[in-house]
Amino acid sequence: MTSQDPAGPGTRAGATLVALFLANTLSWGDRALLGVVVDPIKRDLLLSDTQMSLLNGAIFIAFNLVAGVAISHWVDRGNRKFILLVGVAIWSIATAFIGAATGFASLATALVLVGVGEATVFPVALSMIGDLRVPAERPRAVAMFQAGTFVGLVGGSILAGVLAAAHGWRWMFVMCGVGGLVLMVAMVFAVRDPARRTDGLSLDATADGDARGAIGRVLTTPGFVPLSLGIGFLGTVGAVLGAWGPAFLQRSHHVPLAEVGAVIGPAVGISGIAGTVIGGVLATLLVRRRGSARAGLLVPLIATPLATPFLALFVFAPTLTGAMTATAMMTFLISLGVAPCFALGSDMVSHRVRALASTLMLFAFGLIGSAMAPFVVGLVSDVLAPGYGTESLRYGLATMIVTPAVATLLLLFAYRRLTDLAPRLRDPATAAVFH
Repeated sequence: MTSQDPAGPGTRAGATLVALFLANTLSWGDRALLGVVVDPIKRDLLLSDTQMSLLNGAIFIAFNLVAGVAISHWVDRGNRKFILLVGVAIWSIATAFIGAATGFASLATALVLVGVGEATVFPVALSMIGDLRVPAERPRAVAMFQAGTFVGLVGGSILAGVLAAAHGWRWMFVMCGVGGLVLMVAMVFAVRDPARRTDGLSLDATADGDARGAIGRVLTTPGFVPLSLGIGFLGTVGAVLGAWGPAFLQRSHHVPLAEVGAVIGPAVGISGIAGTVIGGVLATLLVRRRGSARAGLLVPLIATPLATPFLALFVFAPTLTGAMTATAMMTFLISLGVAPCFALGSDMVSHRVRALASTLMLFAFGLIGSAMAPFVVGLVSDVLAPGYGTESLRYGLATMIVTPAVATLLLLFAYRRLTDLAPRLRDPATAAVFH
């Protein structure tokens, strides 16, 4: 095997990377479905904004993240292809069963299973990418994988709006669940589990025999915690757009249900894909040019604070055109930094805990971005609803304007802390790359 293709023949490695991209696309596409049909589900099941924010945020994310930590320990030791296939099957079947929900409890149960199934994708992907690509190439590979997030959000939003308008939200979930099972069958033939490699920017590679010890090792890595928290605050913009963007457009800009996905999808998707890919390429160039792994963090450190005025414009723009223009700009700027952060975080630790490290980063991403942020928006919306009516959601969204600044400060702290890594690296030849 060559360093360029550790998984074997190029077509095999390429097919695996494409399959990982499609799995991520499917995962985020399914997550987008509920956000598009918030109002129809609220009416049919008699739920509040707070309950919907719990369903689309805290409940889903809590089980997704807890399951992810356990699964990641399995991923670092087990057959990654098998784990991924089981995950796709679980969340696709659970997505179909959302269509049979009769109330809060049954809807929550189905979403918990979706969250558990989707918890397999990220640790499997970052673990495999670490074996499919050499360290300097990983930011770009992670960026291509992460681009599936926005492809899924676009496709899921558009598909959900069209299918829900034509067949109702229940059948929309059933059809999307069946589509996931079709992809799972294709992945049986496309995915290959590559041999695990030990090169790269890794810390002490002694075996971590138990999950608690492994978690402790990862969390004590200098810079890892602020990096993960920064990733969490980076995730608030995308999570809130997915959970509340369609409802905001329907309530404040009067966009019809059948059209809401087509309106918000391209603004988020095209700019998100462009930002993710460009961010990965820029980070790769910076790492090569400066000979420093932490150089990739310069991308979010510059781009993230620039998103703040566009987030404010999205919330308070008087016209739909202004809101969508702001959405595109803030999504582009935020997405520039996501792949460099995740790529660096997985390179900061031993290959033996790479999946666990990626899941802990995702834990922060999900807890802060996907759970807390949508919940805060929904809660504020409910509290202000008696005085502001449908416009209360606008002021709930306004609470997120400070999050890019918080993310920037955390990433800056992580950038400075990464200089402490060099003495802890076992191989002196790799130490200099962090300076």
